[in-house]
Amino acid sequence: MIKLTRLKLTHLIQALVLTSIVATGSAGAADPSSANEKDQLRATLLESKEKNKGVTIHTSGNNVAMVVTALEEKYVTGRNQQASRIVIRLDRIDGVSAAF
Repeated sequence: MIKLTRLKLTHLIQALVLTSIVATGSAGAADPSSANEKDQLRATLLESKEKNKGVTIHTSGNNVAMVVTALEEKYVTGRNQQASRIVIRLDRIDGVSAAF
């Protein structure tokens, strides 16, 4: 009887943790300020591509200076003097700075 109670308690805890993770994830996706930040980020990257001007991408404590060559749904591709191809996932970007 004790093992059955522990098993049910374990399943209940797992269900609660899973529910809180799903609720947190969907709440972040519905946040309008998060969507607005991504639009501004995409706009700056697209402007770099159109004007052939450089941007600095801030990601995970690193700064990557580059000119954007392609902007896809999940990735931005660019180049600089040291590398002919740089690919960065958009969801890993903390910020972008540019002086156009």
